[in-house]
Amino acid sequence: MSAPTPSLAITDPFCNVSAEPPRDTYPEHSSISAADIALLRRFEPIACFTYGEQFYPMDVDRYLAASRLCRQRPNDIAEELVPRGAITDQLLTQPRRDVPGTVYYLSFADSLNPAQVLNFYRNSTLRHFHAGSGRLARVGLTARLADLLFSITLLLRGRVPGGLAADAALRYQALQAEDERYCYYGRVVRENGYVALQYWFFYAFNDWRSSFNGFNDHESDWEMITVYVVETADGTPEPCWLAYSSHEFKGDDLRRRWDDPNIERHGEHPVIYVGAGSHANYFYRGEYLPAAEVPYSGGLLRAWRRVQRFWRITLRQGDEYSDLPDLGFFRIPFVDYARGDGLCIGPGQACTWKLHVLQTTPEQPAPAWVDGFRGLWGLYTRDPVAGEDAPAGPKYNRDGTVRKMWYDPLGWGGLDKVPPPHLVATVLERQRQQRLAEQQELQQHISQLTAQLMGLEVEAEAIQGFSHLQQRSVDLQRQIRHTCAELDTLKARYATNNQVLESFDMYAHQLAEGVRSDPRAHLRLPQVPSSPADLRLGRLAETWSALSIGLLLLGFGGITLFFASAWGTGLLALLGFYFFIEALFRRQVQTLIRYFAVGMALLTTLVLLYEFFWPVVVTLTLLAGILIIVENVRELRV
Repeated sequence: MSAPTPSLAITDPFCNVSAEPPRDTYPEHSSISAADIALLRRFEPIACFTYGEQFYPMDVDRYLAASRLCRQRPNDIAEELVPRGAITDQLLTQPRRDVPGTVYYLSFADSLNPAQVLNFYRNSTLRHFHAGSGRLARVGLTARLADLLFSITLLLRGRVPGGLAADAALRYQALQAEDERYCYYGRVVRENGYVALQYWFFYAFNDWRSSFNGFNDHESDWEMITVYVVETADGTPEPCWLAYSSHEFKGDDLRRRWDDPNIERHGEHPVIYVGAGSHANYFYRGEYLPAAEVPYSGGLLRAWRRVQRFWRITLRQGDEYSDLPDLGFFRIPFVDYARGDGLCIGPGQACTWKLHVLQTTPEQPAPAWVDGFRGLWGLYTRDPVAGEDAPAGPKYNRDGTVRKMWYDPLGWGGLDKVPPPHLVATVLERQRQQRLAEQQELQQHISQLTAQLMGLEVEAEAIQGFSHLQQRSVDLQRQIRHTCAELDTLKARYATNNQVLESFDMYAHQLAEGVRSDPRAHLRLPQVPSSPADLRLGRLAETWSALSIGLLLLGFGGITLFFASAWGTGLLALLGFYFFIEALFRRQVQTLIRYFAVGMALLTTLVLLYEFFWPVVVTLTLLAGILIIVENVRELRV
């Protein structure tokens, strides 16, 4: 279903914008009306979960009522400040001054013992959850090695204790048994001609690691989607973009255009496929393979990418324009199950939403915790990379600064540079006028430089041959070269602008005809589900992927202990065998042979240069001399 592009003339919000907007226009001080609430209801999403999910969007009040408030000072043990059931708005939001590095956090669950955890899983829907093809079977050997490094770092850094997810699930299910509710928090922000409808979802726990073999666990989880709407002159809302929060993705890759034919909607309600345990939001049903960097590996990853660019561009191996995410060295893959085969919440579903607002309404103020609590909404594990620490609230980051998705809803979705559909023609015409003005300036500058260059050339010819003016002649030649270069740059820019103006005319014609661009043209690293081929991997491939790294380490140890005299040869043979088996499973034997041939050619070239450096230099010199003589003699014969 495509949304029509309004063609009504309204005030251009890009013109006459003051450098400092009035204070009451900032999003955190904005209010919400009954009309805005109706707008939120009109486009509220349908969230589809995976069977086995233990946590669904809940209201904050019940979470706070069941939590404690704690404090963690540096180099000290954690202490409870407010016990369960005693948290009030005043106790939660009162100003606190403390030593630097102090963290305030909520605590919802306690850790269960192994027997209690086992009993929970036996009686939960998780016992019916069936994982897809093993995540390690979907990636290469290097990614599995990175996974080993990640597992080691997880043992060394802070992590959520075992059994915490099970206790959180039991507590959440007890709250639901008393009063079943599914909630979202709505917020409306107007900026640059857009109306951003934010739908915030709060979960009691993120159990991605413990329940679904994912990347991390942490108490509480805040996720959000935004529907971007434009209002016509008569107040009619027209949806134009969608943006879903999903792991570390940001900007353009978060959003899809409303008229994208692949986006699923029920009427005006967008469908979200929620990742099991992670609660990441996806546009399509399926199993995803997000990747996380090994902690502290940023420098090594950048070096590896330089090697990749050399391989693809300099050596022309593979696709030099490939922009796929790197799942090789120092990237750990994790499966995110967004199958949509479980509970669905939203309009027309068995379970519907209860709306809470994050802004002041005419009837009541915004919740005090929105602005007043900058602490963490769950356990603080002291994880140095923060992956297992609870998040802060919807407004704040973990360090207390304001989230980009809060203060800049357009920039978060990459829309701060995209005009609303009904203003594209206006912005295009303004840009066209700027280019025309620039062309006039360039033409004037080109004429001035041309006249100046002619004068310099005539002057140089006039003083040629006078020895007492030799220095002036040298200076003139330098000026002529500099002016020629500047003139050439201006003429190239003038020619480019002419081409740009032609494209403006073509684009204006397309807009007048109602022709829109590709709805996915803005995407660079779009999140798409795993292909059917990845999901049909055989059991043998899964078994190999699970055992490969362990067998590789055992093989390395065996070679070191029993074949130390031929250690290098044995290691090369072991790696060659492993890479061949990997290529067989992935049907990439031909690619492996090509890589091997190119690699051996490079290695051979380096060995020859090292062993025969001077003979090679002399040979190349002789060949160059013979070539020059042949070419010159050929010219004489002509």
